[in-house]
Amino acid sequence: MRSCPTTVVLGSRSPRRLELLQLLIPADSIRVLPPKSRQESGFDGLDDWPSIESRLAEIAHTKCDDVLAQLKAQSEIEIDEQSAAVLTADTIIVVSEENGRLRVLGQPPEDDTWCDVVRDWFHRYYLGRTHTAATAICVATPAGRRVERVVTSRVTFHDVDAQTESRIEWYLATGESQGKAGGYALQGAGGVFIAAVEGSVNNVVGLPLRELLSAMSELGIDVAAINN
Repeated sequence: MRSCPTTVVLGSRSPRRLELLQLLIPADSIRVLPPKSRQESGFDGLDDWPSIESRLAEIAHTKCDDVLAQLKAQSEIEIDEQSAAVLTADTIIVVSEENGRLRVLGQPPEDDTWCDVVRDWFHRYYLGRTHTAATAICVATPAGRRVERVVTSRVTFHDVDAQTESRIEWYLATGESQGKAGGYALQGAGGVFIAAVEGSVNNVVGLPLRELLSAMSELGIDVAAINN
């Protein structure tokens, strides 16, 4: 008889993160429980990497606290405090301004200006240039143990060519930019613009699997045992 597996609680609304986590953990060992609060500390006024990294880690940490509080409040749900883990994450795109300062690109506006904004991002920050995709992960147990990581990958876009403008307009027409940090999805149609990725591709998508395995191992969570 199979022993009760470790339950990994994914504190995220992202279908993509769930898909990536299922590459490591069986679907029946994952429970999705997003943070109650949608309010997050922003990156306004932060234009250097140490400040941005600290804020990104803080966001993932706060999300984890939110989910842990929900679990503790739901007394009818029995979770082994020695084996259960909560996973939260946050991904941002960091670009360089002409003055050398950094800027965090969030999701495009939800109003009708989103196309103009994303088009401007492509021309100003992406085409023929390299930017950083950063993901903070926080893995914690209800017993109080916690491991946190900030993982970065470098993404380079193709240079401008004769077909660039038409490709940008085609991409905007797909609507894929909406709801995506930085306005593009490497794993989707946006991949046609990508020349190279230095570092974890999964990290750009939203969940660095190698670093997640390391964090879980540090907490004593045996992923191989979960899959048996």
